[in-house]
Amino acid sequence: MPRIDIGNIHLNYAEAGNGEALLFIPGLLGLHEAWDYQIAHFAKRYRCVTFDHRGVGESDKPTGKESYSTRLIAEDAIALLDELGIAKVTAIGTSTGGCVLQNLALDHPERLARCIFSNTWTRADLYVRRVQTFRKWLAQSHGTDAYVEVSSIFTNGPLQFRYDLDKVMEVENRSKATIGSLDVIAARIDMTLAHDRLAELGRIDCPSLVIGTRDDITVPAYFADDLHAAIKGSRLVILPEGGHYAYRRKPDEWNAIVEKFLECARAA
Repeated sequence: MPRIDIGNIHLNYAEAGNGEALLFIPGLLGLHEAWDYQIAHFAKRYRCVTFDHRGVGESDKPTGKESYSTRLIAEDAIALLDELGIAKVTAIGTSTGGCVLQNLALDHPERLARCIFSNTWTRADLYVRRVQTFRKWLAQSHGTDAYVEVSSIFTNGPLQFRYDLDKVMEVENRSKATIGSLDVIAARIDMTLAHDRLAELGRIDCPSLVIGTRDDITVPAYFADDLHAAIKGSRLVILPEGGHYAYRRKPDEWNAIVEKFLECARAA
């Protein structure tokens, strides 16, 4: 995949299809491959763009805790859109990517046609803090491979290990091969705990869809309820099963929900 200079760092990105632009923002794992099922589907009708976060994959991995925040990744996304000549997008963010999307919607509303939040949170509560802190401790005590493997458990859940193991291993193996240093991992986890735009979410006024999953053990579904309540006029869909990676475990169902939202938003 190509790397592009966005002014301060290089991002690894992927692009497919033509038409109205969709931007897919990965979660904490940060790899664009997480969206493979969506790119294959939506590229038939849309121009689909995604990227590796700073600090992961083939994107640059700057050092220093100050180099990582959900707001910085949002600015990376804007710079990427600028370089690609895309003025406005429908942006889709999952997990940490949903936090990045909150920043985009609040700081760059003119660049967004619609927002789609999947399995994300508003502000880390005690549960999320314990999940993320455990992942950081594990990386620091047992190394990067252990961090990736345990993160796969949190994100994929047992059913994907049972029924989609090849796809789980593809993403896991790329993560192991391209992951940043322990300091970068710690800084990226810390940025998830520092994210907090909760008091401002009521200012988001573009058409928004919020998706959660009842069996998500990483980001509980009650955060989808909170985000839906904060964003006036948003639509809420709670899936009964799919884990944290609902868009990968149930891609046909997830894609159909998003497709319907896009069609309804265009018709409104």
